[in-house]
Amino acid sequence: MRIGLDLDGVIVNSIPAWIALMNRGAGTSFTLDELPETYGTPVLGAFCDEHQIEMLMLPRPVDGAPEAVARLADGGHDLVVITARAARIRRMTEGWLDWYGFPTIGEMHFLEGRSKVASALQAGIHLMVEDAPNNALALAGAGIPVLLFGAPYNAKLQHPLIHRCDGWAEVLEQIERRSALSA
Repeated sequence: MRIGLDLDGVIVNSIPAWIALMNRGAGTSFTLDELPETYGTPVLGAFCDEHQIEMLMLPRPVDGAPEAVARLADGGHDLVVITARAARIRRMTEGWLDWYGFPTIGEMHFLEGRSKVASALQAGIHLMVEDAPNNALALAGAGIPVLLFGAPYNAKLQHPLIHRCDGWAEVLEQIERRSALSA
């Protein structure tokens, strides 16, 4: 199976780290529940630009992510990273993945905030693991099933092609189930 993987919020436990760093440095008090409202604010944009290295390198992996991604790769799945990150930080991102023991993922799409739909369709993705509500809805709307990595900011999201998963164990279970059905 060809599986698309988001980075931030799925592989990298970046969202809580970003909010904590921003709240501390910018004097804000955002919570995970308010995450969608933080995107696009002048405070966040300026803060992210100024503190990019800390925001990208300090977060640790999501619990179980290195082992789960290795298990998928070892299981013969073709993994493709599709991220909203900018292409200019590709080497930094690859270094982070290597540092935490992730298997090498040859195909990586850095979209700089653009929609993930065109890249997912072009890459022939059968299934996407995503956390951002807007991306999950757009991908599902294009006919790509989504395993939605559960978070407070996507708790109310519903769509017939979106299945909510609370952690990597459930993501692996869903992928194994879908692989068995398609065999």
